[in-house]
Amino acid sequence: MAKFIEITSSGAGLAGGKILLGVNNINGVIAASATSTVIKFNGGGLDEATITHASTGTTPSVRDAVNAALTANPGGVKAKVNLPTGITVSAVAIA
Repeated sequence: MAKFIEITSSGAGLAGGKILLGVNNINGVIAASATSTVIKFNGGGLDEATITHASTGTTPSVRDAVNAALTANPGGVKAKVNLPTGITVSAVAIA
């Protein structure tokens, strides 16, 4: 059975809403900057997903939230990424 993490984006139009990412091919999560976090995949149709979010300052809190969702509820099918208070996602670009 496939497993997913869910990230909610406050972006306008098609950039907004709930984004599901399959966890089976995730290699790692990188805090690329104070306003972007990159999820790296190990092949298939996707190479990476870039999450654009409000500034986290020097704390990689979005990376930590994604990692917590990846390791939560091992028997579950979907885990929600619970972002820190005050942090909102404005876009998730999948390439």
